[in-house]
Amino acid sequence: MRRFLLCLLSTVIVVSVHAQRECHQQDYQQQLLSANPLLAREFEKVEAFTRNLPLTAISGINGSDPAYNVPQLIKIPVVIHVLYNNASQNISDAQIMSQLDALNNDFRGRNTDRSKTPAYFADLSTDAGFQFELAKIDPQGYATTGIIRKYTGIQNFSYDDRVKNSAIGGDDAWDADSYLNIWVCNTVGGILGYASAPGGPKEKDGVVLSAGVFGTIGIGGPFNKGRTAVHEVGHWLNLRHIWGDGYCGDDKVEDTPPQRSANRGCPTGEKFTCTPTAHGDMYMNYMDFVDDACMVMFTGGQKERMRSLFAPGGARHALLSSKAMSGEGMPKPAPVQPEAPVAEVKLLLFPNPAVSSITLQSGEDMNCLGKAVQVYNHLGQIMTTTIIKSFNQQINVSSLRSGIYYVKVEGSARGMAKFVKQ
Repeated sequence: MRRFLLCLLSTVIVVSVHAQRECHQQDYQQQLLSANPLLAREFEKVEAFTRNLPLTAISGINGSDPAYNVPQLIKIPVVIHVLYNNASQNISDAQIMSQLDALNNDFRGRNTDRSKTPAYFADLSTDAGFQFELAKIDPQGYATTGIIRKYTGIQNFSYDDRVKNSAIGGDDAWDADSYLNIWVCNTVGGILGYASAPGGPKEKDGVVLSAGVFGTIGIGGPFNKGRTAVHEVGHWLNLRHIWGDGYCGDDKVEDTPPQRSANRGCPTGEKFTCTPTAHGDMYMNYMDFVDDACMVMFTGGQKERMRSLFAPGGARHALLSSKAMSGEGMPKPAPVQPEAPVAEVKLLLFPNPAVSSITLQSGEDMNCLGKAVQVYNHLGQIMTTTIIKSFNQQINVSSLRSGIYYVKVEGSARGMAKFVKQ
């Protein structure tokens, strides 16, 4: 049975207190398909396109047929959404760049530990031809660093895609036809990350990674070389687990030998788990579950499968036309400063200072019912919006950081007040 699955990696503590990779693909897939059973058709379309792509197209992917217009080096614009609940989760720019370096080294076959590939698999190890760069232009045409930092009141995210929704504590995806969205956050239950497969919902397209395994700076344990991201981006590029998610299953790649199931830790030597093959499992492949230090290669067949997405008609072909890395972009306008409170303001807030909520009291003469009331920070950025449904409207401020905030009623010159969040 073909599986159109998205991967979630999790750690499991065993007697040796050694973290291991696990994958809850079926749980995540079922969650998506339960919400929208028609997604099965979309995943099948992607697989059919890959399966039926003419040999001339595969040749074109390797650069010999210009009719297919797939560059030998495919540049992917990346936007990093950093969701943090405390300062330690707000990872540094250096940490982000270390992860991009790991992605580029591994997808270009320039990783220094590629030499660990056994001699009998060395000819299959390849440069997949992908380069990942932070976006320079945002969806509105403004200049960007390609990094979004956002405080969230959510302490831990699961694989329910909440991290991808601004309305419920996450951050919305940028246009999936122009960017690879990567969300970095604190995850629950040892989740390392998960990825969307091509053909899935655009608003959920991208990769989610735990801040604890993102990058290579100050990361301890067996997942410290940025290869959780390499594995998950492989899924985003339509690679399956090397064992095909089944007992000696099919990963749809001809040059990866069959194996019974996931390998973990750091195996050595030849390991035979299925019908005898020339040299056994390719456990050093990025799409197995071994430790970061022991996964070092993609194969030529995996390269073709990933790059087939960028042929005309492929699920990720639109990314080749992205303008996210061209030019400088427009300068962003200055933040809108909130209007200063005016005399005789009739908008009252209590308690003030506030901890988790404030009550907005507006007189009948202000005609506020049905209007939006917005909470601004000191930079004039809107933090929350609530519709006024009563003259004593409660506003949830539990997710705000400590500081001074302003409350402004839509369309009212007098409808503004200040409060302190403890």
